[in-house]
Amino acid sequence: MLGSSFVEPADEDFLRTFYQNLADRPLEPQNPWYVPIYSGPASSNADPVQRLARGMRWTPLESAQLFSGFRGTGKSTELRRLRLLLEQQGFKVVLCDMKNYLNLSTPIDISDFLISIAGALSDALAEDEELLGEDVAERGYWVRAVDFMKRTQVNLGNLQLAAQIEDASESLKIGLRQDPTFKQILQEHMKGHLGGLADDVRMFMAECVKAVRRKHGDHRNLVVLFDSIEQIRGSSVNDAEVFSSVETLFVGHSDKLKFQGMHAVYTVPPWLKIRSPGVSKLFDSSFLLPCVKVRQQDGKRFEAGLDVLRTIVTKRGDWQQLFAGQEDFDHVLLQTGGYLRDLFRALQNMLMSAADRGSMPIDREAIELELSELRNDYLPISIADARWLRKVARSHEAELPEHGELPELSRYFDTHLLLCYRNGSEWYDLHPLIREAVDRVVKREQGKKADS
Repeated sequence: MLGSSFVEPADEDFLRTFYQNLADRPLEPQNPWYVPIYSGPASSNADPVQRLARGMRWTPLESAQLFSGFRGTGKSTELRRLRLLLEQQGFKVVLCDMKNYLNLSTPIDISDFLISIAGALSDALAEDEELLGEDVAERGYWVRAVDFMKRTQVNLGNLQLAAQIEDASESLKIGLRQDPTFKQILQEHMKGHLGGLADDVRMFMAECVKAVRRKHGDHRNLVVLFDSIEQIRGSSVNDAEVFSSVETLFVGHSDKLKFQGMHAVYTVPPWLKIRSPGVSKLFDSSFLLPCVKVRQQDGKRFEAGLDVLRTIVTKRGDWQQLFAGQEDFDHVLLQTGGYLRDLFRALQNMLMSAADRGSMPIDREAIELELSELRNDYLPISIADARWLRKVARSHEAELPEHGELPELSRYFDTHLLLCYRNGSEWYDLHPLIREAVDRVVKREQGKKADS
């Protein structure tokens, strides 16, 4: 096959299947591709999922936990593992994807957040025949929320809604998710009724716990996993306001996020702990999913992490057919920094390259070309960004000058210019693909200053 201008049918099947197996999607823990990344020496022997589950077993009545993870680190997959682990231990578990209920690009308020989480749980219980399969107290929370607003004289008729939406409870649900004006006006209306709303939500959550126990036994504890909250982020216009609102929600109103007889897990942005170092103390526990560590802080290779990544890829395809040897494969693992999403993208591009060239294994030139294409997604890097990023590379700390610059730090995390690792405590480093570019920008600026 070497030197041919096309891929043989058998090789085409191999490349296509391997490519498809690298699709970025959450896995159930029973999936044969699943690898327990966050247990064992590759993750400092501190498995956050096991810790979360143990905390619930050891706190028999109720708890509220924070769970954080950078995009592409497997958070949604690990939440599914947590669900399975808890179910095996006798808990009843509900997973609520909050991106279906929250507007993730506008400031969030405790009032609309409480309505949204209660509504999400209400929907989940009604839709799951095995768990409950019916509305709690003969009606869902959305109707109950409208009733509360009527009792407190919050006039939904003043809110601008689509003309074809007739049902008030459906209007509330859709408006919170899709209409920023709707949400803003609702927040203003609810300011004087927060105490009453919080009590109403607590009563509803207690009814949910009782309904589940009636069906499954009084000993069954209810766990609710509120996913996708960490995706809340603003734009260049409102980012400071959005960040402040998230901090206020989890720091200023932590007491309103705990419910009798229920264990609640909230996924939160990784930057929350940096902006508010004391937030963990307000909850029963707080855990963050890092990237897979491929190097130590001193730059030395971390073989335990590389072994985990080799296992992850091996389960999806035979990388030894794609690469000439382990040295080339490890180069890709090191250059993608233990960030799974980039690793999968790089491998997919290299599979495409093998098909383009009509030959396997691919050579080092093809590998570097595809890594360069991936690097281009992170460039260009401004002088200001390069200065900050280089400081982080040297100290392995966030180097946040002041809270007002949190949007910039969050952008580094969201775009994965910075990656998070763990040696017991978390530390940060540059994405390996941009290290040389950052050094080059800083040195060029220093050279211009010296010339002047």
